[in-house]
Amino acid sequence: MALRLGRVRYINCEPVYYAVERGLVAAECLLRDGTPAELNDALRAGELDVSVISVMEAVLRPEAYRILPDLAIACDGPVESVLLLCRRPVEALDGLPVILSRHSLTSAYLVKLLLEKSYRVRPRYTGENTETEAWAARLVIGDEALRLAPRHPHRLDLGEAWRALTGLPFVFAVWAARAEVWAAAPEAVRRLHAALLHSKQKTREAPEAMLALAQARTGLSVEACRRYLTERLSFELGPRHLEGLQTFLAMLAGMGVLPAVPTLRFTTD
Repeated sequence: MALRLGRVRYINCEPVYYAVERGLVAAECLLRDGTPAELNDALRAGELDVSVISVMEAVLRPEAYRILPDLAIACDGPVESVLLLCRRPVEALDGLPVILSRHSLTSAYLVKLLLEKSYRVRPRYTGENTETEAWAARLVIGDEALRLAPRHPHRLDLGEAWRALTGLPFVFAVWAARAEVWAAAPEAVRRLHAALLHSKQKTREAPEAMLALAQARTGLSVEACRRYLTERLSFELGPRHLEGLQTFLAMLAGMGVLPAVPTLRFTTD
């Protein structure tokens, strides 16, 4: 059974997907690319069976998904690809317009939390149709953030700010199956999960070709791609990552953003 599998079109998915894409690891799947927001929508609508999704998509609809263990897009310090680009110091953003990316659900929640908890500022949040000259800061993610960072002396790396606030990793995305797909075809989901874990391990052992592809797609140096994909990002979902996730959810609940900390369901439950 070939499951429909979602893949973020940024290079941050290559360490998990590269060996599958190149046929180095066999996987029964049909790949579909999209932004994080597009993949959230597609999995929710039943247009995909399994996908990497924003962690907040799983949090807001815990009954709809079963999370695949040991796979995530996370960081434990600076992440480099989730940035608030500012035209003035972060501390000076109170009451000013901040544009939130329509492509990322989790990062929008995180930037609001960090600005309130760490910087004691409450900007006016707007969508991306705001006139360019009007914004004081803008949330950018993925390959765009990697390319734009050097042009902005005032910027907040959300992974770095989260680590400074809590001392914990931050989980931006997880892999999940629709609950009904898991119920109907658990063995197919397990096989695909195993293939993704194998692909991740195989790429980690020999990353050179994957890094060359990332360099070609972004225009960044191979060394910058190596640092980002092998040092800044983590693709694990271990105990400290789960602690960081639970801390994030508890903070959101404490702020009244969530009514309570939800119980996330895994395929191992």
